[in-house]
Amino acid sequence: MKNIKTAVIGAGNMGKNHARVYSEISQLVGIADILPEIGRPLAEKFKTNYYKDYRELIEKEKPEALSVVVPTKFHKDITIDCLRKKIPVLVEKPIASSFNEGLEMLEKAKESKTFLMVGHIERFNPAVIELKKIIKEKRLGMIISLLAVRVGISPPSFPSSDVSIELAIHDIDVFNYLLDEFPHTKKIIKHQIFKKNISDSASLLLEYKNASGLIQTNWITPIKMRKLYVTGTDGFIELDYILQKLTLYDKIMQIKPDGDFFELISLSEGVKKEIFISKKEPLKEEIRDFLRNRNMPDISNVMPALKALEVLS
Repeated sequence: MKNIKTAVIGAGNMGKNHARVYSEISQLVGIADILPEIGRPLAEKFKTNYYKDYRELIEKEKPEALSVVVPTKFHKDITIDCLRKKIPVLVEKPIASSFNEGLEMLEKAKESKTFLMVGHIERFNPAVIELKKIIKEKRLGMIISLLAVRVGISPPSFPSSDVSIELAIHDIDVFNYLLDEFPHTKKIIKHQIFKKNISDSASLLLEYKNASGLIQTNWITPIKMRKLYVTGTDGFIELDYILQKLTLYDKIMQIKPDGDFFELISLSEGVKKEIFISKKEPLKEEIRDFLRNRNMPDISNVMPALKALEVLS
């Protein structure tokens, strides 16, 4: 991969990480950002070329693959522009500002026969991948409940931000991925704390065929937490996205209805087991996957990204 010419459009917080990974595993030929005070120092850090206009970067450097890591409202136009030039694109989540914009991007990828990938990074979290295997093997029985908590002080700097779009969409996609289906019913409650934003706190209830999914998210809580709790008919599992840790509790023992309180606690405690996870950086795994598949016309990952966005439409 070291010989693949790559580029990053957007030098914000996530763009910086894309640039770092590309510089480690490929030939990073350029970084574009409309703000020189942000883009130029980043380009200097990774010893690559800076461009204020991404179109000039494309024209001069001719990258073989690139990431679009700009505010969501610019995803569609920049991505379509790159696809027209047959440049494989990894666009950060959410795919676009609306479902219809995302469809336009999908159609352009089909038309140009160019690889388009959406950066739903949690799919590359080793703990999520292992949990998917556990669920597929029916070790938890039938899944009946999923609870995701994604909170912490991390409000974005740009106005009109929506915490459900920025944060909850991760867990919507993970729910869909783990269950291999999309929700048929939804209820979303949003709260605005800062006047400049659309929402700063949100709760989402998603109904699937046999399971319910609850997502609680905000950028107000004074501690950062990224956790997922999955309940099945034969067990329970706790996943820590940050620590890449899985804790499995086997099916609880039969509870006697006539037992006292302490007996109830003792009988209801399942067998706890830590699942070994070989820790990896999800973003690096995601970008490696993108580069490996850049010449393939397969865009099957786009529809799940669109379906996750549709829940919030």
